[in-house]
Amino acid sequence: MISNNMFSFQRTNTVGNHWLKILLLGWLLTFSVSSYAAQAVATVSKNIVGVNEVFQLTISVDDNVNTNALDLSVLDDDFNYGSPSVSSGTSFVNGVVTRQTEWKIAVAAKEIGEFTIPSFRIGASKTDPITMTVMKSANKSTTSASKPEIRIDAESNKDQLYVGESIRYTVRIRIGEQMSQAALQAPSGDGLNVKQLGEDRQVETVLNGRRYLIITRDYQITANKSGDILLRGAKFTGNLIKGNRGFGSTLQIPFEQQADDMTLSVQAKPADYKGLWLPTEALELGQQWQPDVNEIKVGEPISRTITLRIKNAEQSTLPNLNLQYPNSVRVYDESPVYGSDDDFTFMTIKQVIIPRQSGEITLPELSINWWNTETSKQETSKIDGLTLSVLPGDPTSQAFLPPQALQSDNAEPEVTNVQTEIVKDSGWWPWLSLCLAILWLVTLVLWLLEKRKPKQRLQPSNKVTMQQQLTPIEGMIDALGKNQPVQLQSYYQQWLKQHPNHPLTQELDEAIQHVMQCHYSKNKHQVSNKDKQNALAVMQRLNKTTVTGVNVKSSALEPITPK
Repeated sequence: MISNNMFSFQRTNTVGNHWLKILLLGWLLTFSVSSYAAQAVATVSKNIVGVNEVFQLTISVDDNVNTNALDLSVLDDDFNYGSPSVSSGTSFVNGVVTRQTEWKIAVAAKEIGEFTIPSFRIGASKTDPITMTVMKSANKSTTSASKPEIRIDAESNKDQLYVGESIRYTVRIRIGEQMSQAALQAPSGDGLNVKQLGEDRQVETVLNGRRYLIITRDYQITANKSGDILLRGAKFTGNLIKGNRGFGSTLQIPFEQQADDMTLSVQAKPADYKGLWLPTEALELGQQWQPDVNEIKVGEPISRTITLRIKNAEQSTLPNLNLQYPNSVRVYDESPVYGSDDDFTFMTIKQVIIPRQSGEITLPELSINWWNTETSKQETSKIDGLTLSVLPGDPTSQAFLPPQALQSDNAEPEVTNVQTEIVKDSGWWPWLSLCLAILWLVTLVLWLLEKRKPKQRLQPSNKVTMQQQLTPIEGMIDALGKNQPVQLQSYYQQWLKQHPNHPLTQELDEAIQHVMQCHYSKNKHQVSNKDKQNALAVMQRLNKTTVTGVNVKSSALEPITPK
């Protein structure tokens, strides 16, 4: 009895242990599955950094996930960051399969203070936040390293000027960093007109073993009002491309640096100044005569080239040069030519002067008032006029006028003088006009008489003349050699009309049709040399017989047949 009970107890205990093992195994499996959920970890290369100092943020997940699963936009408020470098892989070691996805990002803090890199959610996994301490500079050794190797300097040739006067403002940028989207904003100020001069000048140099790019740009600044004006310096902007070795990622840090401001003292126009206001440090006025003579004939041109050069002046401030010439000459002005040379803006005007009357003619001088900003005094620049002794010339001298002179004539009194001369001496023009009128009437009468006569049929003879240049047979031979089927058919039809009953017509027709079939049939192919030779042989035989026939038909006499 006891043995039976013991056996029953042992059996019951065995069954219970069996179910306990099953439950334990299920729990272990559940724990293993839950413990296998992907783990996400975020780490930084250092958590005490300086402003704009680059450090590395690494985020890893022990599973293969989509490389786009990481959202970095949570860093936008406090950090600059670059594009992540992503790697993923699977390894099998000692029967254990390991999967991992890793992101490496270059990051830099924007400001000083305590900031938190928030947690990143990747699928069902989530990283822990990281606290960052951002200082002006993490340590002394990184002070120079974190400061960008970029410098902008600006200078002007003067800071005291007059209203309407221009100064030169030069900007130099020294760049020792990798940059993108670099731009230079022009200086500005209330009451100032700013314009870039020329193109940028670039040069590379090495300073203390480091390579730099130096960019120089010039601006012309013109004051439009008097008083003390604040000139805000030029501003250089762009993105610094940052990243350390081994990061596998770079980032772009916005950069901005402005040149020092300066104050311009602008003086007003003096009350006692007379003439057009031209403030400048230097003004040059010159001229050239071509030919440089004092004696010419009526109708012979003489050119006058005037050059005005003003230092540090805008083109719009250059004056209009108006000269009053006597009515005894014609003056033709060419369009002014503008340009710049070093610090000078110049204007060149060319005038063609043609005397209309003999005698002594005085061409005017030119003077320009301007304000010398160096001496603060009014000055006058002047070029002399020219006295010409004009001799009588032949009437045909007008034929030697330049093209510009024939296109413009701005002297109105000259028209009146010309009309007066015509009234006094008409010359031989009326007689020539009368002769031309008589000839025209005679021609008209002869044309009317000729029109009433019956028309002669000259058209066929003209066609024959034109056709003599290339006969139908010659045309067929030429078209055959050039593979021109349309021309070949056209010349063949011409020949057929002229020789409807020729004994070789059928043979020629077969040769022509065979050539045309080669060109235009559905299974078209190139004409073989054999086909060309056959057609050419027929045409050459035709040429011989046709020449003989033409000779016979060309004679109006009966052929002489010996008896």
